Amino acid sequence: MRNLKYGIIFAALVLLPAAVCPAGENESTKKPTPEETYKSRHGFSIEYPEGWELVTYMEEYKTLKEAEKDAGNYFSIQSYKDDDPRIRSYHYFPADTLKIEAWVYPDYGGTLAELITQTKDITRIDDFTIGGKKAKKVWQKVGEGVDEGDEIYSIYFVDAGRRAIFTCYPVYSSLTAKFEEIVGSFRFTGTPAKKK
Repeated sequence: MRNLKYGIIFAALVLLPAAVCPAGENESTKKPTPEETYKSRHGFSIEYPEGWELVTYMEEYKTLKEAEKDAGNYFSIQSYKDDDPRIRSYHYFPADTLKIEAWVYPDYGGTLAELITQTKDITRIDDFTIGGKKAKKVWQKVGEGVDEGDEIYSIYFVDAGRRAIFTCYPVYSSLTAKFEEIVGSFRFTGTPAKKK
């Protein structure tokens, strides 16, 4: 009788996790958040959460050099819609929002270190990786006329001469981990479209 009682207790302990976490619902089999992918004709891609807004005019240009002349080598990804009533002005964003501003440049050669040394007022630099390749987190002071102590947080990336810079807005966002996750999905995907 005693062995039967211990057998029932043991069986209950083994089966309890299965009852609490039905098949297909445990941590290792949870479906990831649905993603959308921006695949540019200019030879890069990036993933971002479904329902977030992508703004780009880059695809209207035949080449990145052409886009850069017109400051069109830019795209943004934001967690909110432009008509969100919480966004009161260009300079106010609630802490639970995120806007990623990204600049992608043609192949100018050079290294990540050379790109960073061209940046002024850097206050801190940390390591980061994109697709297993070295990138850098860079914080720099904001220009004059802004509250002292304010900073811009960006991630700089150079791969075979091609450059990308991603900036996190607002810098006080509670979504900086999401910023890093999205930027971490960026890939240069081969040769950009050639001018015909």
